[in-house]
Amino acid sequence: MRILLANEPRSHREVFAGALRALRPHVEVITVKPDALEGEAPRLRPDAVVCSRITPALRNATGRWMEIRLEDDTLVVSTNDEGRSHDPNPGLDVPLRFVDRSGEQARDASQTQDARQTLGGRR
Repeated sequence: MRILLANEPRSHREVFAGALRALRPHVEVITVKPDALEGEAPRLRPDAVVCSRITPALRNATGRWMEIRLEDDTLVVSTNDEGRSHDPNPGLDVPLRFVDRSGEQARDASQTQDARQTLGGRR
């Protein structure tokens, strides 16, 4: 599984990346600057994107995304599957759960595609 991180500030991005690498060693974690994200996402084809601002182009590049940004000194988290967090101070468990859900969804999608290919070959 591949996660692309491009949230601001850089210190948050690096902390999230380090934590994901340590706590989810099976996940490939790639960090890029936010201004490079729209170009890198289609090229890298991540299973999920974590960024400060989701755009229509990013929604097309990946079905799974998480926004993490500061608004008025409050950390705001939104995901494609659970919407906006109502916790004013979400912890590391929030992005970890997102990564875990994304991994499950990626596996399910892969298994479905494999089954279709297998059935498609039996004509």
